[in-house]
This record gives sequence, C-alpha cells and structure tokens, in this order.
Amino acid sequence: MDRHHPRHREKLLFLMFAGAIGLVLLVISGFQLMEFTDSTAFCGRLCHGVMYPEYTVYQASPHSRVTCSECHVGPGASYMVKSKVSGMPMVVALATNKFHRPIPTPVENLRPAPETCEKCHRPERFAGDLVRVHTTFATDENNTRKVDTRVLRVGGGESEVARDIHWHIAASVWYLAMDQKRQDIAWVGVQQSDGTLVEFIDPRKAEQVTPERIAKEKRLMDCVDCHNRATHIFDSPSNLIDSALTQGEIDAGLPFIKKVGVEALDPVNSSLEAANAKVEAIRDFYRANYPELAQQKSTEIDRAIAALKGVATLTTFPDMHVDWNTYKSNLGHLDPQAPGCFRCHGKLEVKGQKGKFIDAGCTSCHYTVKIQE
Repeated sequence: MDRHHPRHREKLLFLMFAGAIGLVLLVISGFQLMEFTDSTAFCGRLCHGVMYPEYTVYQASPHSRVTCSECHVGPGASYMVKSKVSGMPMVVALATNKFHRPIPTPVENLRPAPETCEKCHRPERFAGDLVRVHTTFATDENNTRKVDTRVLRVGGGESEVARDIHWHIAASVWYLAMDQKRQDIAWVGVQQSDGTLVEFIDPRKAEQVTPERIAKEKRLMDCVDCHNRATHIFDSPSNLIDSALTQGEIDAGLPFIKKVGVEALDPVNSSLEAANAKVEAIRDFYRANYPELAQQKSTEIDRAIAALKGVATLTTFPDMHVDWNTYKSNLGHLDPQAPGCFRCHGKLEVKGQKGKFIDAGCTSCHYTVKIQE
C-alpha cells in the first residue's frame, strides 16, 4: 500500500492536528485547574468545614479583595509547586476528617513577608504618623459613648535612618521564641551596621537561651510578627457591636442595646441557630420593657437585630472550636491574654546591663491620647 497516498496523508495530518488540539486543551484545562486551586473559592468554600471560620472573617477584613494564594503562596513557580506538595497532607487530613480543631497558628511554612506583604506595602517608605479614633459604648441604658484618639508613631525609613514602630522592619531584628505560638520571647538580637549584635535577654530564662539554641531556632522579625491577624480577624461581640453602633448600623438610641446584644452573643453559643434565636429574643425585651418604643422604633429594632445576626456570623464557629479568644492579635498591648508589644518591651534587658530593659514607655509608640466622654 502506498503510504504517500493522498488519503493516508490526510489521515496522518488529521491525527496530528487532533493530537495538537488535545494537547492544547490538556494544557488549558491543567492551567485552569491550577488557577482554581489557587482561588479563594477553593480555599474557603471547598474546604468549608475546615476553613469556614477563616473564610468568613476574611470576607469582612481589610484584605478581602486579596486572594488567599497572594499571601499564602506568593508569586513564582517554585513556591506554587511547593504549596501544592505541602498541601497534600492537608487534603488527606480533610478526606479522613483528621484535622486540628482549631487550625493551629502560626503557619509554620508561611512565606516571608518581604515576598508577600511587601509586594504591596512599603514599610521603609512610610515615615508619617497615624491618627486612630477608637469609639466604645457602655452597657448602660443610654449606651454611653466614649471616644479616645490615639496617635501612632508608625515611622519607617531605610535601615540607617529608620525610626519608631516600622524601625522593627527596617532593622535586622532576630528573636528567639520559647513557645510554638511565638508569644514567649526570651531573646532578641539587633544587627548593627558595623556587624555587631546588640542582645537583649529575659533574665528569668537566661539559662535556657544558649548560643546553640539561638543559632538553630532564631527567627528574623517581619511584618506578621506584629500584624499576625491582618486578615483573619476574630473580634469579640463587644467590639463588633461598638463598630456597628459607630457606623449607624445599630441605633444607639435603643436603650440597653449594647448590653442585650453582648449578652446574646457572649459567651459563645452552641450554634449559629442558637445565637440567632437569642438575638431574635431582643424584640421581646423591648416589647416587655419599652412597649411604646418597640412600636415607634420597630424599624430600628429590625435593623439592630439584622446587624447583631451579622455579628453572630463573625463570632460563632463551635464546630471548629473557634471564637474571639482563639487567635489573639499581636498589635498593641491592651488585652491581658495578648501582650503584643510587651512580649519584648519592658521584659527583656540589655545583655550584661542588669536592670536596663527595652523601653516600654507610652511615647515609644504614641504621642498623646485624648479621651472624650
């Protein structure tokens, strides 16, 4: 048979063309599959039971328009492959229902902040101060409002001239944590421009801080050591209700609304349904105690209940054993359970200079605080 017969050539060309088309479609489908596994929908919805708390609060966070992979994977093929490989045990844990409740933090293999956060943020280029107005409401009948204005000395600048809070990122600051959550810091080393190292140490744990342990376990400080809840922010019902009152989502003219709202949601309920039922019962509170107001402000009460159900959604995750006390923020120092800045400041003393501690004075980070009743 003549292999060069026109019909045989046509079949050969057809097979080659079909194979090429199939290869292209395979590449495209593989690329789309890879894109899907990097999507927020895949991370948050497909793993609904596991990541539901993180996904829920993520949608209400300042980074809700940033995809999961932009922070957890970052750019580059090598990290993409690494993330897929390191993610396989998680897939097995999900399939076998053998995963931690709650998900442990911090993430051990999280990419360094200069390769993720600092692709958008430039801490060394920021040299100003930030004014933050913090509004809270009391649990009395009038929901008494209190406002305090905080001026944060954020600072920044290149390493040689950096100052204030962002100095920690511009400088080379190493630390040694004695616990997995990086809350108990026993040693800090600051690399000087001449190559020398200024060391600070917790005098109560000096014997545990050995050169060998420092060399093996020390970590270079970066953004997430303070901004550890930059996205997955689990706030308390009290704080979330304060925000809703400040923004007008809840009418502060409703008597005791802060009190009954907090009582409905704190402590955490056994389920979201139970939380919503308690919130709905607030209608009965006003009918029984303020019957005229219940009629006059029925619309405001409806809005308040809707807002409180939103707060319940952001605070009620019993299946994963997560609430607002599970993941503490390292920003600040007001929460007794989250020392934040005081993990080092006021705790570590200059090595060899007994009694000389890292400054813990207010003016290190603040100017003045004005409180307005």
